[in-house]
Parts: sequence; structure tokens; C-alpha cells
Amino acid sequence: MILVSGATGFLGTHLLIRLCENNNIKIRALYRSEPRRAYTLKLLQTFCSESARQNIEHIEWQRADILNIPELDKAFLGIKEVYHCAAWVGNNPNRSRLMRKVNIEGTVNMVNLALAHSVEKFCHVSSTAALGYYANTNRVDENAPRESERFSSIYSISKYGAEMEVWRASQEGLDVVIVNPGVILGVGFFESGSGEIFRKTLNNNKFYVDKQTGFVYVNDVVRFMVQIMQSKIKNERYILVGQNLSFKLVMDNIAERFGRQKPKIKATKAMLYVLWLVQKLISIFKPSDMRITRNTIRKIDSKTEYDNTKSKSIFDFEYTSINDAIDLIYKDHKILQNRL
Repeated sequence: MILVSGATGFLGTHLLIRLCENNNIKIRALYRSEPRRAYTLKLLQTFCSESARQNIEHIEWQRADILNIPELDKAFLGIKEVYHCAAWVGNNPNRSRLMRKVNIEGTVNMVNLALAHSVEKFCHVSSTAALGYYANTNRVDENAPRESERFSSIYSISKYGAEMEVWRASQEGLDVVIVNPGVILGVGFFESGSGEIFRKTLNNNKFYVDKQTGFVYVNDVVRFMVQIMQSKIKNERYILVGQNLSFKLVMDNIAERFGRQKPKIKATKAMLYVLWLVQKLISIFKPSDMRITRNTIRKIDSKTEYDNTKSKSIFDFEYTSINDAIDLIYKDHKILQNRL
């Protein structure tokens, strides 16, 4: 049986869609909120192929928090493979304690129970944010050294800490694979995480940032995860990035496809520092999410090139272009809107 943590999140939901295409596997999906589970089931009914829809009924749903060891222990009974998708995504320093707890302690619980229950293979979903960097180059690959946390975000630190626990478990006998996706693009979750790039663009956001990073289509991520778990490969990590593009170009493509206005005003560091100060002042009187951080501002004009050579070298793996991905997301969004 396969266990999926974070099954009602963005990546977990799309992974379930992919897994349901296989009639010969049993799935146990972890969830915490009944409304989130209901929404995930709606997406499964909408996007699973007709032949796979019968498998949705056979998913074994189990309410469990990855921070609650007794609940989690029951969820591991009879499990042979694990996809650990659960994580707290964001850069809000006001939530740093909770983020560390979920991303690091939650992963500790997952790998320790995987060891205790003799799980055969464990796939950990990390992020490009957990990777290091080379001096004097913007290129990043799987071996880039992480030598300093001075300018790392809270999210980056927590995901790196989670990876260390996965590698520790591999030394104790657990077969693991780690995937490091870039900014994941996909349908169904425009209100949070990487989906906000769609929400902002669809709301005719006027501002853009002059930053380049790695983007990847969600179907490519889950396709790679399933293939790597079905292979004999173990104790390896893979950067999953389809293309390195600027946020401006991606937002322009989304705006054009969805019939919205392209952002025209470049958000400068000076502008963002003013907004950051306003946030700080407001938070003194009213606790609120810090959507802009000093670390965000420092990296607002970074031009990172993530090297996907390693992931492309196995399975003859090919990525969907981001232009094509946006077209597919647009079509899926229309289908979903008609179902809601």
C-alpha cells in the first residue's frame, strides 16, 4: 500500500490523480480538514480519466496530523511506499516556529515511522529553496554546496532541515529519493503557494518583480515522482525544473492566455522596503502575515539558473514547456469552473 501525506494539498492532489491511473495499487491518503478532502475529491472526479474514476472510491482516507505520532503510527500500518508531500509553504517570519515544526519535526516523524514499519521506499518532496549555490555563478545543480544560512529564508532553512532528516534515515537503512521542484504551476489551487502567481495575474495585478527562477508543470513533477519510485534508484536527489524564466515573462504568458492585462510596473527594492516598513508598523498593533520580508527584497532581482540535466538523463524524461503548461492549465481551469 502507498501512503501519501499532504494528500489534500496542491501537489498531493495532483499526485493522487496520477496514482489513480494505476489499477493495481492501493492508496492511503492523509488529510486534516473535511472541506479540503471534499475539494480534492472534486478535483479527482474532474481530472481523472474515465477508467481511473472507479479507483477514487478505493482510496483509503485517514485523518492524521504528521505532528501527531499516535495518529501517524496507525497510518503506517501495511505501508510499503511513502510520498511525503505535506509541508508548510511560505516565508512569513511570524510563522517560523510553526513552519520549522511542520517541515522538520513532521519529516522526522515520517521517516522514523517509515523505518519502524519497514517501508521499502520513501519519496520526499523538497524544494529548490533547500539547495545551496556556487560562488561567482548563478547556476545551481544537485551538488551546489550550502555553506551559509545568513541570507536564507525561514522556508529554505526548514526545507533544508527536513532534507537532513531524510538523509539521516537513509543512513539508517531507509531507501529514499528527494525531488527539488522549482515554482510548480498547475490548476486548482490559485489561492495559495505557487498558485498565487495565477491569482495575482487574473486579478490584473500591475506589478512585477525582475527575478528569474525555475518553473515546472505539476504533471511533470508527479510523473517523475511515480517513475522514480517505480525504479530501482535510491538515495538520490533530483532538481525538477522545466525552464528558467523571469516572473514577468510567466505572468505575461498567463495574462495573455487568460485574457488579462499584463503587469507593467516593476517593483523596485525601494518600493518593497517601504511596504515592508508599513507591514512592520501594522504588525505592532495587529498581528498579520508578513508577505514581504527582507530576504524577499534581497533576492528580488536574482537570476538563478537551475540545472535539470540529471533529471532529464533518466527515463529519457522530457519537460512540458511553460507556454504549453499555461495552455493546459487554462483549459483545465475552464473545465473546473464549470464543475464548481
